[in-house]
Amino acid sequence: MSLRGYLALAMLTAIGAAACSEKHWTKPGATVEDFNRDNHACALEAQRGVFSYSGTPVNKRTYRNCMRARGYQLVEGGQWVGLRD
Repeated sequence: MSLRGYLALAMLTAIGAAACSEKHWTKPGATVEDFNRDNHACALEAQRGVFSYSGTPVNKRTYRNCMRARGYQLVEGGQWVGLRD
């Protein structure tokens, strides 16, 4: 294998490892419907008071705090993807 091939393989391995270690939301006993309802409510709450010139459509700290208050945890291998950082 050429040096270029080894570099490409190393990059793909790094990308794959990063994708596997992403954190997602989980909550024991929660259903998809529960997550969708809570995710939507927290996203709406996180939009309040955010000005369009800030470059961010939501306040991510508010979103994360809202999800945690509803019993969700952000963990590696979690079930659901919420708002991205």
